[in-house]
Amino acid sequence: MKAGAEWAEALCGTSRQIGVIVEKTSIRECEVVRDYTVRVRAFINGGVGFATTRRLGEEAARRCAENAVELARATHPDPDFVALPSPAAAQAQIEGLFDDKLAGLAAAEVVRWCSQGIEEARAVAPDVALSGGGDLVVSEMALASSTGVAVQRRGTHVQLGYFAVVQRGDDVGSYFDQDVARRLLDFEPQGLGTKATTEALRFLGARKVATARLPLVLGPFAGMGVIASAIAAANAESVQRGRSCMVGREGTQIASEVVTVTEDPFIPAGLASTAYDGEGVPKRRLTLLDRGVLTTYLHNSYTANKAGVENTAHAAWGGGITTSNLVPTLGDKTEAELIAELDEGIYINAAGLTPDPVTGDISATIDFGFKIEKGELAYPITTTMVGSDIFELLGKIDAISSDYRSEPGQIMPTVRVRDIQVVGGG
Repeated sequence: MKAGAEWAEALCGTSRQIGVIVEKTSIRECEVVRDYTVRVRAFINGGVGFATTRRLGEEAARRCAENAVELARATHPDPDFVALPSPAAAQAQIEGLFDDKLAGLAAAEVVRWCSQGIEEARAVAPDVALSGGGDLVVSEMALASSTGVAVQRRGTHVQLGYFAVVQRGDDVGSYFDQDVARRLLDFEPQGLGTKATTEALRFLGARKVATARLPLVLGPFAGMGVIASAIAAANAESVQRGRSCMVGREGTQIASEVVTVTEDPFIPAGLASTAYDGEGVPKRRLTLLDRGVLTTYLHNSYTANKAGVENTAHAAWGGGITTSNLVPTLGDKTEAELIAELDEGIYINAAGLTPDPVTGDISATIDFGFKIEKGELAYPITTTMVGSDIFELLGKIDAISSDYRSEPGQIMPTVRVRDIQVVGGG
């Protein structure tokens, strides 16, 4: 502010990350990284300047602030900028975001988890090619602004995952599994190597299928991935720039009536739980999809002021727009029951069904899927694609399972789609 900014915001963060890489069924490397960051946003006539330094200290912070102001002066004025948010108290305190036990672990423990995973995989298939690894992150951030916002957060995060490949002559089967948590209590590294390799074996003997319109049963990763990508496309920044398939869709039916999704940022130990968004605005529970209706775009302070609407507190820490924990309303039938009701269809364990963010078109290869015949998973499939768009896919959802895969703060049910164009090589 002394350098001439009309509005200013500063973020300071520190983190310690332990990373272990598994490659070719052996530990390739382990590293421990300590990182520091100071980031400043300065505004003059609505124009914004960003500056960042990785040095801590008053002189480094002062110079970073001055650089941000210099850049703001050189930026074109933006009449759509109104103000940074004013301070407000959080609606809830969230337990379990920082775990002393996890923060106190040494790199040797992450190496041990990975070594255990390699042994598990080899016990299932001695010739398995395993890749992946583990990450443990301990971080703390503080945010302050010229309006009086002053918030901080600290957290722990651990992730372990493997991609297993098994080859039998020209036949190749592959799959992955992972576990993530914010507390050691919720973390289960045991058995991941076994699960990934066992699933990879199931994908041996994949066959081609004929091109047809078929029901899809989207497993937990695939199903929640489609729903989350649709919500992400409601990013108000992209909408206001005309770069989103959700332009003009606020308040309209974008999915079938069986789809209701609530955002809950207050789940204890939730992976995306947070009391404040990235601008220090208190988070709150919101229903983002209500029986298929998109209730709101996702706003930060800039987009909300530009649209003249209430800020939905979706600013990401470090910039951009993001959501916290997404919780879908469950149905009354299990995944097995949804499959059993089909005479023919495709089960998709995982696939990149993310739509083009601008057009909403979906053209994706089914990398991990099974043919459904007479209510059962008959055989794995290969050389198969889905051709659709996000609104057809969401609109034809006819059921969401009652059972689900869960990670802390995340509920991932199975989703069934009535009929979609499937392009096969058979």
